[in-house]
Amino acid sequence: MLEKIQRIIKAVLKQEYARAGIYYVVANIIGQGVVLFSSAIFTRMMTKADYGLVSTYSTWVLVLNTFICLNLFISVRTAYIDFKEEYDRYNSSVLLLSLLCGIFMTVLIVCAVRLSGLGFGIWEILLACVQSVALNIVNYMLAIQSMKNEYRQRAFMMIVPNWTHILLSVILMLIFTGNLYMAKIAGNAMGLLFFGVICTVILFFRAAPKAVRKYWKYALKISIPSIFNTLSDLILMQCDRLMLTSMAGAEETAEYSVVYNVSSIIVAIYQAINGAWLPWFFRNMEDNKTEKIKKYQEYYMLIFTVFSCGMMTISPELIKIMSPENYWKGIRYAAPIVMASYLIFLYAFFSACLLYKKKTVRIAINTIIAAVLNLVLNYVMIPRYQSTGAVGATVLSYVTLFILHLSAVKSERQQCFSMRGMWKNTIGIAIFSLLFYFVQDTLVIRYMIFMALFLIVYFIKGKTIIQEFSGDS
Repeated sequence: MLEKIQRIIKAVLKQEYARAGIYYVVANIIGQGVVLFSSAIFTRMMTKADYGLVSTYSTWVLVLNTFICLNLFISVRTAYIDFKEEYDRYNSSVLLLSLLCGIFMTVLIVCAVRLSGLGFGIWEILLACVQSVALNIVNYMLAIQSMKNEYRQRAFMMIVPNWTHILLSVILMLIFTGNLYMAKIAGNAMGLLFFGVICTVILFFRAAPKAVRKYWKYALKISIPSIFNTLSDLILMQCDRLMLTSMAGAEETAEYSVVYNVSSIIVAIYQAINGAWLPWFFRNMEDNKTEKIKKYQEYYMLIFTVFSCGMMTISPELIKIMSPENYWKGIRYAAPIVMASYLIFLYAFFSACLLYKKKTVRIAINTIIAAVLNLVLNYVMIPRYQSTGAVGATVLSYVTLFILHLSAVKSERQQCFSMRGMWKNTIGIAIFSLLFYFVQDTLVIRYMIFMALFLIVYFIKGKTIIQEFSGDS
């Protein structure tokens, strides 16, 4: 048995993108692990109101990040196919454009806020802009490392920046105890800025930055439509917290954010694996290996379904570890929020296909529709149901986005998706979510149901997957 396990591990590690995927998952677990651990620290160091404000500030950083540098890192993926022989020159040139846009937008936003007389602190706005530009540069480097399959370097960038800015925030909060909110956000901004500068130096060292019209035109054509997609996606993921803060109070947002942090592990793991899946998918699409894509997609979905059910199973214990008792009411939101995170994973298959076809406008239109629906539903449901309303709005919006992307892929007549497997997995996790809802307070039954699911999957499909990777007939 031990020899068989060793053979499977060796066979998996021989496959370049499987090896990269393992690196990314481990890196994400370590990187996101410190984020979860820090939640346990910050929820105890700060008041619920301050923690809610930090969560709201983080949302604004993500919103700014979508347009402050024109989302130019999105073009790095398709450029790897179209400008492969001049890829470093392309990256350097487009990063220059990204930095110029970031500096211009920062000055514009700070001046606009100052002149408008709005009730935002200038230092908060400046920190948010600096952090957004730095985050954009880090994402730019991560996208390049993904396409070049520099998995060791990418794993490093997935871990160390998180640890750095969290550690810096804790240090500043211990020093400036009178203003924990500003100390926390200053630590975030300064930590990410450090790595943004390092990434810029590395990319400019590989190729001197030059304004190349051909590159800039290509990048803008790909990236500008994706701004609306990314912004709408952020509205889907973040507007519930902004609207909860505004309509129900920061304390309600803090309670909701803790359970959202647990489900965000699912999105983080998907994003980690996607760093290996996306370049692999692009190459196999280029070679027209659709049957191979469908087969491995089935394996990927099944494994991720079991993982998502596992995260749902342990979510009550994670929430209790991460936060004091006055946050635990959020446990009741775990099942629907995990389900929403799973839908993000599913429709990402369709997004990858549309991105490969350079159909970023269609992606943007679909996401805008879902985002507008989310805003309307939150506006109607939060005043009446508060956090419960925000959860319902999120799930309904992601179901809508899944259907819209499915329709878009069908119109492209792509045959690289295992739709039968997708529906089976979706029904499976929906049934598990329903069971979890009834047994969420009973630890033993919860874990017994998950173990039964695990054994069923293993005996029906797990052995086939193991044989595929071990080389058994």
